[in-house]
Amino acid sequence: MPQFENQYPQAGAFWIPEIGFLLQVKANRLKELEDALHFREICSQGIREIPVALRRKWMLCFVSTDGRFLTHVARSVVYYAAESGRDKLDIWNLTPLEAPVRISAIKKKLEGAQTWRARKALDAGGTLSAKAFEQIMDALKRVDPLAHRIATGLVDRKRPPPELGPTTARMNWAYQRDAAVTALEIAGIPKERLKAAAQLNGENLTDTTSIFDDEQSMRAMEDVLILRDLETGDRDWNYVKSQQYPARTFENGETKLTIVLANKMELEKQLGVDLIYVNETLGAVVFVQYKMFEGDDGEAGYRPDAQLDKEIARMDAAATELAKVAPDVTCDGYRFCSDPFFLKFCTRLLTYEEKSHVPGFYVTREYWKRLVLDRRMEGKKGGKILYPETLGRRYFTPSAFTGLVSRGWVGTSALQAKVLVPFIAAAMKGKKGIVLAVQSKTPADPDDAERRRRTRMPPKPRYPGKRGKVIQI
Repeated sequence: MPQFENQYPQAGAFWIPEIGFLLQVKANRLKELEDALHFREICSQGIREIPVALRRKWMLCFVSTDGRFLTHVARSVVYYAAESGRDKLDIWNLTPLEAPVRISAIKKKLEGAQTWRARKALDAGGTLSAKAFEQIMDALKRVDPLAHRIATGLVDRKRPPPELGPTTARMNWAYQRDAAVTALEIAGIPKERLKAAAQLNGENLTDTTSIFDDEQSMRAMEDVLILRDLETGDRDWNYVKSQQYPARTFENGETKLTIVLANKMELEKQLGVDLIYVNETLGAVVFVQYKMFEGDDGEAGYRPDAQLDKEIARMDAAATELAKVAPDVTCDGYRFCSDPFFLKFCTRLLTYEEKSHVPGFYVTREYWKRLVLDRRMEGKKGGKILYPETLGRRYFTPSAFTGLVSRGWVGTSALQAKVLVPFIAAAMKGKKGIVLAVQSKTPADPDDAERRRRTRMPPKPRYPGKRGKVIQI
């Protein structure tokens, strides 16, 4: 039996296909798919649109290059539409058969009441209904037992092992690690400097487990991260660094990044976010709230809840205060948008094993408020639900997001950042009930002062009832 090296992240165990798929491709395209799987765990092929009801269902895929023989089998699924307007068939575990199997031989061995469906599917390609798939597998077993064993070898009926450790603790760990990796990528520091494991399993895990815990230093975990990419001797920031928070400083040449897992209570109450990134080089602060899709690869979607409503309300209140700060008209103060708040919807948060950031989708707070009112988020029973494909192409990828933050194209203005740093420091000092409040100041116009100096009123008019004139010199 072949060893499957190109494992799809979520398909290592308990993978049972509900239906089948016959993929007809040219031989050179098949070679391209095989080559792609040498470098990544999954490849994709554009196919004609399949019924919506068949999306997100595991499919055992048979591959033919000439319409006469089956040469390969694979695991497959359709989650999203392709950019070309077709559907995107995700393929992994692509496995060659020991010898090509003649399709006509399989058709001759078909038995059952709906044989015509199976014959039609073998002729036209595409999806195989549950009944047609069952009949084709039975016929394949009679035609070529070895090919049947290879195909059934992709089916795994073993239940996955139970998760070790409480889910909340594992989510906290995953949020911390992803935020720290994102910060390192923004600062241009190799993410390999962070030694934290992608996933943490253990029966003794608690909600206070930190990615910076070690044998010499066990400190309370708080899942709001304060990240600062440059030290300037700011007194407030020096106070933050002197406290006993779980923290690490990373250096790469002249770049210095300090990551603090800060006490979340007052900051969470005020800002409703999980990550605060301070790009002090360009004077921009970015806030990120994490949310997790349900399902192995986000297929079960995310349902907005009351907790998100509270978090959005906190962001709105903070944004209202920040809007009172005078506008920054400098070149470094220019931003693509004035919204510094982002939501990251994560996929595979609790199963991701790579060293990079967790796959996900970034959207601004303002875009989310529009999206949640849009019909595309309406669920089958009238509720609201967000799937990865609901976003279409309207989101920032993690790499695009880190690029925008590192170059200062998004976030607060430098003037707003100066207001935020003392507020953050005060919250971390443990001050209770602290409120982010900005006194609105109208910027002084030098022309106004000069105009007032050069403007005089004439003496009281000699004839009452007539308006005096303002003389502008």
